[in-house]
Amino acid sequence: MNFRQLEYIIAVERYRNFNRASLACDVAQSTLSREIQRLEKEFDIIIFDRSRQPVLPTLKGLDLIGKAKEIRFQQKEFIQMAFEKKDEISGQINLAITEILAPYITPIFIKKITKKYPKLEIKILELSDRRIEDYLINEQVDAAVMINPSLTHGYYEQKLYKEKLCVYSTEIKQTENNLISLRDINFNEILLHEDLRDLLMRQIKDLGTQSFERLKNNKIKYLKGNLETLKNIIDMNGGTMFIPKIAAIYMSKKQRTQLLMFRENTLELDVNLVSTRGFEKKHIIKKLVNELSNLLEFGTL
Repeated sequence: MNFRQLEYIIAVERYRNFNRASLACDVAQSTLSREIQRLEKEFDIIIFDRSRQPVLPTLKGLDLIGKAKEIRFQQKEFIQMAFEKKDEISGQINLAITEILAPYITPIFIKKITKKYPKLEIKILELSDRRIEDYLINEQVDAAVMINPSLTHGYYEQKLYKEKLCVYSTEIKQTENNLISLRDINFNEILLHEDLRDLLMRQIKDLGTQSFERLKNNKIKYLKGNLETLKNIIDMNGGTMFIPKIAAIYMSKKQRTQLLMFRENTLELDVNLVSTRGFEKKHIIKKLVNELSNLLEFGTL
């Protein structure tokens, strides 16, 4: 028996599928199946009923998987404690970043952090807010960078920096100092990312403005995916979208003239690092919060 075998049976129990479990464990399916069979043979116990689809644990297998989870947790606690005693930042962290920010903040920090902590491997997943919560629940990510998180489960939230939403438009007439108000926005024509729509619904409702009713009732074209794709659509075909202010550092001089700020300081949003309440990787996350906060605050100046 070894820790990897325990990891494999936990993954199969979670995904109820050998192929998906092997992808999550980053091994070939043949390797995962072989190691589980070795574990079953060593103790002469069938852990999974392979005749069922999806694959289900046997009654004896459920007990063993429960114990495997306890052992894996204690193993991670041991590793965490050892690193803290050594005062070394190393290992792997799976970091999810909301699609709204990922194209803009990742280039700011990734090279600097990996250079400063060469023994730390960061795996970044660019996800929608809804998928981020699923990944946190299933422990597929250790932490996530989100805007004004609205999660159904309890997590630790640590502030990174303040972000402002702006409007990028080829159609709105330029004003003095490129300042506009919410009432200037035609929500019926705007290209709106799904996660930004949810954010705006919460933010504008709190303001108690008429814009909330217009946003709620009008037909809104909202899309998922990378905000840069929406910006490219607008650059090519014209249009209007919401975009975080940090995106401006990648824009050309001409593009910046199409970036409009709000007169009222209404759409200032908190960007937080959300993490699970587990003991594992606590010291890495603490360092990550400090590094990200410093780098991103500087990047938005």
